[in-house]
Amino acid sequence: MQCSICDGNRIEVTYEGVIRDGKVGNLFKNKVQMYKCLDCGTIWHDHLQEDYGSFYESEEYRKGLEGTSEICVFYKMHDRESMDKFIYTGTEIYRDKIVADIGCAGGGAFLDYINTVSKEVIAIEPSDLYRREMEKKKFVTFAYAKDAIKVYSGRVDVIVSFDVIEHVQDPVEFIVDASQLLSKNGRAYIGTPTDAPVMRELLGADYESFLFSTQHPWVLGKGSFSAIARKCSITQWNCKFYQRYGLGNMIYWLINRKPGQHKQYEFISKSLNEHWKAELERKEMSDYIVFEFEKCDNS
Repeated sequence: MQCSICDGNRIEVTYEGVIRDGKVGNLFKNKVQMYKCLDCGTIWHDHLQEDYGSFYESEEYRKGLEGTSEICVFYKMHDRESMDKFIYTGTEIYRDKIVADIGCAGGGAFLDYINTVSKEVIAIEPSDLYRREMEKKKFVTFAYAKDAIKVYSGRVDVIVSFDVIEHVQDPVEFIVDASQLLSKNGRAYIGTPTDAPVMRELLGADYESFLFSTQHPWVLGKGSFSAIARKCSITQWNCKFYQRYGLGNMIYWLINRKPGQHKQYEFISKSLNEHWKAELERKEMSDYIVFEFEKCDNS
């Protein structure tokens, strides 16, 4: 067996057991082996979807993940995440720029916030249902980045893509396509969940059966993105770490063995919570990572 991210061959099984199948509480019918590359740290499973393209184009995917594919429900569930995305990217990069969101889902909730200042927004989303919704807003839409390349190769100033790369069949190809869309000195921000090492250490299989998902064939980290950058001849890049869930979520997990999300306890002050999150980010042990890269002349 070989790691398709870095081509390393030092592979181990890091977890074997049941994993999540869509929304919380749904488990895949069979035990699954999660492999880890000891060279780059990438974690993956054998692809459990026969046809990823058709799956993500269908309403079945969103219904399986969140119980519904309705646009209004999507907004209620995900609008708050838009503020997190501005933390990852800043707000100053969008004005008068051509911006593409790869895998924007829903009605393009994040694009709604930047549409008023951007020169043009491009919504790249495989679901025909969601593309129709975004076309009503006069967004330029494409099903896949490869389709957008035919029109926008070398023209996009800013690319954002959050919680998408872990779903695709080939993360390296995903970054190649994004790089091809970027203009000279254009920047991309690719965010994805990590393996949340602190939670895995504290909770073991109870957490891992939630963390690992049939719909997430990949868990990528800094070593993964370093290998991808090398393969794609990307020279200007870095990774930033963010802790999305607070100390209350960890304590709730320890007590109940299930997600507490943004659970709060009276004994956890804001300063204590923020210090805990900042420390995980400093140690690169957080639950989220953002790969940033710039399109240079040689990339």
